[in-house]
Amino acid sequence: MRIPSSLLSLLALGAACHCSPTNRPVPDAGGSVQEPVRRVAHIIREYPHATNAFTQGLVFHQGHLFESTGHQGTLRQLSLESAQPVWMERLGNIFAEGLASDGERLYQLTWTEGLLFTWSGMPPQRERTTRYSGEGWGLCYWNGKLVRSDGGTMLTFHEPDGFALVGAVQVKLRGQPVELINELECANGVIYANIWHSSDVLEIDPATGTVVGVIDASALTRAVAGQVTNPEAVLNGIAVEPGSGRIFMTGKLWPRLFEVRLDVVD
Repeated sequence: MRIPSSLLSLLALGAACHCSPTNRPVPDAGGSVQEPVRRVAHIIREYPHATNAFTQGLVFHQGHLFESTGHQGTLRQLSLESAQPVWMERLGNIFAEGLASDGERLYQLTWTEGLLFTWSGMPPQRERTTRYSGEGWGLCYWNGKLVRSDGGTMLTFHEPDGFALVGAVQVKLRGQPVELINELECANGVIYANIWHSSDVLEIDPATGTVVGVIDASALTRAVAGQVTNPEAVLNGIAVEPGSGRIFMTGKLWPRLFEVRLDVVD
């Protein structure tokens, strides 16, 4: 994905603060500013990851870890023991994006093609293709709905069958909209969200769009520094394992998949 340099400059200057022009946080409708909880991601374990995988989506599905990759898109079933996928379906000249599971089916976005792929069975077989308007970046499943990001400030909610739009919230940190919302993971009562070209991961309240937590995942980017040279090889990909609660993160073209622990910063 490519965006104007002006937006990248905005991210670099203000992604962590998102303050008003007067450098003061903007209060909400009740007159108060919600300060997000600060957390830091500590690496617990490292696992191999394919360096040709332009990671766009990461999710657990029926006890297995799946990944959606961009450029010449794929859907992959991963193993923690090897960088080579256990199973892979090539999508041809389609830039695949976010990936979500409702426990029975996998849902895979495409970037600009306006297509949503629904997969069922094991190994997954493409059940149907649904057309939609707009771009697809991140996707997760929450409370019976699919949640989509498109690189802007909004999260939109869709019915899984037919992908009809049923709602939307704007993501705000300290009262200010947050742009470049990318990969999503719905778990633990929040929506975890990567910000494109940032080492921060947001925790978003699905009901309001308010950022209730900010995770510093810069330890992961430092761990692969020098091993990746592509400027697009950025942090992207969050998956929480049902049952165990283990949290995994990776990045586009990274040689490592990380299991992390999130600790509150005092």
